[in-house]
Order: sequence, then structure tokens, then C-alpha cells
Amino acid sequence: MQYILTIILIILISYLLSQLSKKIKWPEVVSLILFGLIISFPEVRNFLIVPNEGLVSFLGTMGLFSLMFLAGLESSWKILYKEKKDSVIIAFLSFIVPLILATGVFLLLGLPFSVALIIGVCLSISAEATRAKVLLNLNKLKTKIGSILMGAGIVDDVLGLFSFIIITSFLHEMHITELLLIFGVIFFFFIGIVSNHFIKKENKIRVAFEKALLLLLVPFFFVSIGLNFSITSLLVNILLLTVMIATAISGKFIGAFISKPFTKLNFRKLYLIGWAMNSRGSIEIALALIAFKINIISVEIYSALVITALLTTISFPLAITYLIKKFPKIMN
Repeated sequence: MQYILTIILIILISYLLSQLSKKIKWPEVVSLILFGLIISFPEVRNFLIVPNEGLVSFLGTMGLFSLMFLAGLESSWKILYKEKKDSVIIAFLSFIVPLILATGVFLLLGLPFSVALIIGVCLSISAEATRAKVLLNLNKLKTKIGSILMGAGIVDDVLGLFSFIIITSFLHEMHITELLLIFGVIFFFFIGIVSNHFIKKENKIRVAFEKALLLLLVPFFFVSIGLNFSITSLLVNILLLTVMIATAISGKFIGAFISKPFTKLNFRKLYLIGWAMNSRGSIEIALALIAFKINIISVEIYSALVITALLTTISFPLAITYLIKKFPKIMN
């Protein structure tokens, strides 16, 4: 009976937070990440999770697979084709620059190459689904910059996912459970892409299925964030968190600005794109969680990656709203 109460409470709290986010026009993922972080506090965890931690952990894995499926489902290759040249250039540079920068910075801080490289991959990811929702709310999804951002997001996600898989395969001897976890992430991401190609967004069954996943399974992924998160580790190592946030933000901006000679976009538009590509959301956390579970990164690094994802995801809607108000034609 107790496990049923735990499941109902998690679903109910997640639903209420999502509704609150819609009301205040805040990315839903931000509220869900914060919910996951609240779970990490011992008092909350002991009351809500500990008696049924095994079940919640299993549902967290199902939530991860659901999240990857929905990420694939949001990927529109038609949008990528519309602004393919600029999208691919921006995506590549916004991926490779943070990867090289973060790997170099954390090597200088004395971390092993394998750990620095995984941090680099996690910081190179951007959140297409979060970006899509913000642009949709602002009615800017079908603009030139909107199309470039969505196309770049698709390429960025694919580059990040495959880089992560290749690197973890070389760095770590996988056990069967770890192989199944990574295979599941790839499988459901591409099932989502294929489904998006054949099933229209307006399809009632698809809409109902998406809502069911978001309501019943995805919240448990964010709860699983809290199960592995440690606020005390961040308080002990403020330098790690500060360097990670600074590296994450600067890497995306440098990548966006370097694309200037290869595109017809001015620096103002690239500045906006830099903020947009900084929005990392749940995909970065998903990869960080996998890296933590297979013992490549420590709890301190995992926790710092979660906070970085949260702060960069919050920054994008604030920045783009301000820039559009100040420069109304910036998205054209």
C-alpha cells in the first residue's frame, strides 16, 4: 500500500509543478529538476522514497527511456532541412568548442582525461525540447532564427549522444545492465524520431500517449536525479561548480561567435543563439546520470552538472524574451 502512495504523491506533485510552470510561463523542466533536487534532502527522501527506493529507481529508468523517446519525437528533420547550412555549422561549432574547452579546463584542474572528456560531452549538449516550448510560447518557432535553432538542436543532440556512447564504450568496461541502459537510451531516441516521421503531431493517440508519458513516467526520472544528487558535495567544492558554469556558458557563446565567417548572421543574432544553445535541460542530466551510474564521474561532478543544467535552462527564456522586446526583428 505504501508504494502506491509514494507513486501517487510523486505524480501529483509533478503534475502540480508542471501546471504552475505553464501558468507563470516557465520551462516545465526547470520545475521538475527543482523537484528532483528537493528529493535529495534527507528528510524528504526518507519520508517519500526510502521505503520504496528500488521501485522508484526502476521507474526512474523507465522515465529516462520515456524522456529520450519524447526528445526524438520532438526532432523535426524538416526544420533542419529548411536552414540546413547554418544549422549544421552552428550545431557543430556549438558542440565541438565546449567539448574541447571543458576537457582542457578540467584536465588543468587535475581531473583524469576520461572524466574531463565526459564533462565536455555533457556540457556540449543542448535541450531542443525546452527550446521548442519557449519559442512556441513566444510565437517565434517558424522564424529564420527559430528554424536554425531547432535544426541545430537536432544535430547537437545526435552528436552528443553518439559521442557519449563511443567515449563510454572505450573508457569503461560495460556490464550487461549498463549496456542495456545505454542501448535503451539510443533505441528509444531513434524510435521517437521514426515515430515523428510517420505520426503527425495532431494525431489524437500520439497526443494522449505523450501526455501519459509526461504524467506517469517522466517525473520519476527527475526523482532519480535527487536520489543521486548531493547538495553537501557542492557546498564543499564551490570552485568546481563555478568553473563548470563558467565553462559551460562561455563554450557555447564562443562556438556561436566562431560561426560568424561561415554564416550571414550578425553578432546580435549569434548572441541570441549563444543563449539558446546554452539551454541544456534534461538531456545533459540524463547523460550525466548514466555516467555516474557506471562510475565514470563522482557524485560531486554529477551534482555540479545538474546545477549547471538547471541554471543554463533558466537563463534562456529570460534572455530571449528580453532580446526580442529590445530588438523585435532579431528572429527574422
